[in-house]
Amino acid sequence: MGRKTLLILSIISGMLLSVPWLIPSFSWILFLAFVPLLVVEDLLVSKKQSSSTIFFYAFIAFIIWNVLSTWWIAYVSLSGMIVIAALNSMLMACVWWLMYFVHRKTTSLTGYFSLIVFWLAFEFLHFNWSVQWPWLTLGNGFANAGKLIQWFEFTGVQGGSLWILLVNISIYVIYKRLTAKAILKTIRLLGLLFLLISLPVAWSLYLYYSYSETGKTAEVVILQPNIDPFSEKFSGISNEEQSSRLISLAGSIVTNSTEYVLAPETALPPIWEGNGMKQNHALTLIDSLISNYPQLKFVVGAVTQKKLDANQPVSYTSRQLDDGSFYDVFNSALLIDSSSVVQVAHKSVLVSGVEKMPFQKYFSFVGKYLVHLGGVVGTYTPASQSTVFVGTKDEKIGAVICFESVFGEYVSGTVKKGANLIFVITNDGWFKDSPGVWQHFSYSRLRAIETRRCVVRSANTGVSGIINGRGDVVEKTKVNSQAVIRSDINLNNTITFYVRYGDYIGRISLMLSVSILIYPFLFGNGQKNPH
Repeated sequence: MGRKTLLILSIISGMLLSVPWLIPSFSWILFLAFVPLLVVEDLLVSKKQSSSTIFFYAFIAFIIWNVLSTWWIAYVSLSGMIVIAALNSMLMACVWWLMYFVHRKTTSLTGYFSLIVFWLAFEFLHFNWSVQWPWLTLGNGFANAGKLIQWFEFTGVQGGSLWILLVNISIYVIYKRLTAKAILKTIRLLGLLFLLISLPVAWSLYLYYSYSETGKTAEVVILQPNIDPFSEKFSGISNEEQSSRLISLAGSIVTNSTEYVLAPETALPPIWEGNGMKQNHALTLIDSLISNYPQLKFVVGAVTQKKLDANQPVSYTSRQLDDGSFYDVFNSALLIDSSSVVQVAHKSVLVSGVEKMPFQKYFSFVGKYLVHLGGVVGTYTPASQSTVFVGTKDEKIGAVICFESVFGEYVSGTVKKGANLIFVITNDGWFKDSPGVWQHFSYSRLRAIETRRCVVRSANTGVSGIINGRGDVVEKTKVNSQAVIRSDINLNNTITFYVRYGDYIGRISLMLSVSILIYPFLFGNGQKNPH
């Protein structure tokens, strides 16, 4: 095959990979998406092409996938979208470059095994390093196929990534055997492929139809104020009017049976934390609603500011007041009730380039390149761990803010701390009515399955909704509409295998990756072994 054919195959892989992030019902196409790129890689190995060649073709595939799947970031920053897509594509291409190196040094089987562990290790690192961007984790492509992935309660989303990689490699090996006219081997491999796909599906369907919601219920109200972040949030509508709109929405639907009201991320204007916190105008409005419904607990997002005591260390994210004192700024969730105490949860997982600048701790000048989305400008201070609110009747709520809902192990950490329901607050209005909005909503379905917790989600402009422990969408709102939802939700205390052990697939893959990279240097003879 010529270079033009190899380029076309790379483009096909990139387009196939992007489909589930553009058309929710096409998750199954991921089982085929890597096959064209595997053809390219194998041909380059047979021709003994340099490693840079596979990097080029892989980069072409992955830049297409990244741009087609996350183009909506350009609504916030075109340059930011280009940088994110390019960097992520290069990292993905590096995985294939490493696999190509191992494939040339060893055998096809070892090469394909290395692809699996390198890719899973890469995904795991994307959950944990400074430049976190797990949006395109392969298993996320199944977010809208809940009936097929109930076993994520055992594996997490990386179980889906492993499944996709195994099926792609199996299909390619079958193609090779078929072209070699090895009929008996092809038949046996087809049987294994059938089992590889059908057994997880059958297991998932069994788990889905045998699962039932049990335990206590609570009535919750979800608010979607629909305040446009571009034209209203920071200029068109005053803070007082925004707060009043929120309280008016709640007052229109709250009953004496309502236990919780959930409002979006940064729905309130900036608030100083401390003893006089409840004197803030927005919180006094919420208090006035609670005075009519004393059982109510109101959970809402706000940017909070907290002064540092004289003996507290000043971090690279701290800011200085005119009087010389320092303070930190947080993206926060608040729980307000009839008591005098406001429970505060600070966001732990910050968005790179918007809420934090990677490596700013070591290179202070990079902070000036943050994308400004209005409101408080500059790097936020991250919390060191997740927070669980204490709710009605000692119920516990996992407080999850925006980007944090993409991180399965982070959300499961709140369940480890006793959370029997999960509240997600976000403002996806920056992405308008784009695939990014429903992509983000669908990732909460994955968290529900992994933890077997009901997920209640409030988004400023949508999509807001309720997801049960099977990952089913019980009720949801439309995008760009003012809306309220009132519904009963189930509370669950079951601890799943995934909650207990987290991203163990990624950890094992990371260890195996190191071993595979060392192996050729210790035991290889530099010669390419036959297929």
